[in-house]
Amino acid sequence: MRATSLVNLVLVVTACGSLPAAAPTGNYRPAKVIISPGAEARSDARTWQGIPGIERTAQGRLWATWYTGGLHEGAAGNYVAVATSGDDGRTWSDPVVLIKGPTDHHMLADPLPWLDPQGRLWIFYLQSSKERGAKEFFGACAVRNDAPEEPLGRWTEPLPVHAGGRIFGKPIVRASGGWLAPFFLNSNQVDVNETCVLLTPDAGANWSILGGTSVPMERRNFSEATLAQRRNGDLWTVMRTKLGLEESTSADDGRTWTAPRLMREGPHTRACMRKLASGAHILIYHDVTRPAKDARFPRARLAAWLSDDEGKTWPHQLLLDERNGVSYPDATEAPDGRIYFTYDRWRYGEQGGKEILMGVVREADIRAGEIVSADAKLAQLVNRATGIGNIKERQKIDEEKMREDVNRKLMQEGTTPPSRKE
Repeated sequence: MRATSLVNLVLVVTACGSLPAAAPTGNYRPAKVIISPGAEARSDARTWQGIPGIERTAQGRLWATWYTGGLHEGAAGNYVAVATSGDDGRTWSDPVVLIKGPTDHHMLADPLPWLDPQGRLWIFYLQSSKERGAKEFFGACAVRNDAPEEPLGRWTEPLPVHAGGRIFGKPIVRASGGWLAPFFLNSNQVDVNETCVLLTPDAGANWSILGGTSVPMERRNFSEATLAQRRNGDLWTVMRTKLGLEESTSADDGRTWTAPRLMREGPHTRACMRKLASGAHILIYHDVTRPAKDARFPRARLAAWLSDDEGKTWPHQLLLDERNGVSYPDATEAPDGRIYFTYDRWRYGEQGGKEILMGVVREADIRAGEIVSADAKLAQLVNRATGIGNIKERQKIDEEKMREDVNRKLMQEGTTPPSRKE
């Protein structure tokens, strides 16, 4: 399936209206939403890519997001790619939508799709200016697709959600009302609750910080978090730290949270935890053993666990992808119980890589510890970038050129070049 060849369209205002602005916005300039981007969407236009998300509409259309562009993650020129599948993930379009910063100096990162209770597809992302000395808006923004069953959708004008941080996990609908979204407030201050939640009481019209907790500085990394609500009403968040995954709970609807405590050792990277329709909770993370002293946990062996007691124990496990270089899962559940998940593999092209992958499993597969469902599938390709020129590839090219220059000079001088160590 390929993107249709329509004329490129940059959205400024759409018939769907726009998302309401959130304060404080600072000096905000909206991103550009480019529909049917043509050559820009080809695989060879991207030299690296990663940090994916996935959603599924009521009628079964799949949407995947990730970010790419620039020399590396966090660089000027980063942008959001949006692809779709109308055949349950058997084939995927090239990106049908690109969300780019207002200038080449802007960075758009960490996109996250979420289908709200009204059936609208939100894409949250971080927007920042990389221009030295620029005093521009830094924070979470969103664009919304109000017709996600359509192959190209109908997209609103992007507007800011909240300044100062980013939304890393899908929002949840709180039992007492309103939507809550995990929010990482960028701060190096010890007295700031950087792992917090945003509340919108009016279906996304206004967002505000409700409460949060603080990971001690010696353990703080990017506090990427996901949320769930337990049967007794307590809210529960699982977050990334330098030790692995830590957890915190709130007994007052998200206003105050317990101090984080270690839940599972592992690599400091994003996990996905969510409550399923059955009442069980799923955790997608890495099943890796403690490495040798001073070594880091590898981003390998992506696995899914199930808990029937709201996170006290995780007795059921299924290995999803045993390879190295796999990371950043996101997941959504279909009405029939199928669990769709996505992740990336080797963002910069090591061992092939530059892949956005997906899989589909059911609770029965996780409980059995193996695939037992006829419609389950693992390690399905969503997209692979084929362009060359990211920062790691440039470093390798520069090293090769330097080696060739040295060898050429030695040969001119009549000296045998040193052998190359592989």
